[in-house]
Parts: sequence; structure tokens; C-alpha cells
Amino acid sequence: MRNLPQKRTEIPSAEKPKSNKRTYLRVGDKVFHKKFKSWGGGIVLETWSSDLPGGTCFVRILFQDGKQRVFDNNFDSVCCCYHTGITVINRVEI
Repeated sequence: MRNLPQKRTEIPSAEKPKSNKRTYLRVGDKVFHKKFKSWGGGIVLETWSSDLPGGTCFVRILFQDGKQRVFDNNFDSVCCCYHTGITVINRVEI
């Protein structure tokens, strides 16, 4: 009887540690792409990230050409939008 599995206790969602992802962009940031100047300036509409360890982190940007594009927003990733050419013009606090 002593070798039976013990009851598992879960941490309430309010006490779960937040992910340690370092994000580059936040909602409201004004940006441009160094390699695709024809897109015009853009504004960050949405950010989202996975709560799972090793999960992804994305950002949705609306550019002046009318198209929304999605980029990797994890600063520690080699595919981060910073490394691919997205540059912050100014940061708007919301």
C-alpha cells in the first residue's frame, strides 16, 4: 500500500509561474520592415504566446499596404521578427 501513487496536487492557475519568454514587440508598437519598405509602416495589433514550455510566441502586424502579417515574437529565437528585419519606430504605451 505504501508504494501506491500519491494524490497529485496542482498549482492554481493564478499561482502558476508566467513563461520566461522575452518578447520583442507589444500591442500598439509602430514598426517597419527593413527589407520590404514597399509594405509601408505597420502597427502591432495582437500578440499571443503559448503557456507550454518551449511554446511559440507570435505577433500580428497591420501594414500600410493593407495586409496583416504574422511574425515570431520570441526574442531568443533565431526566427524572431527583430532578426528578420522588423524595427520599432516608436513604442506607444496603452
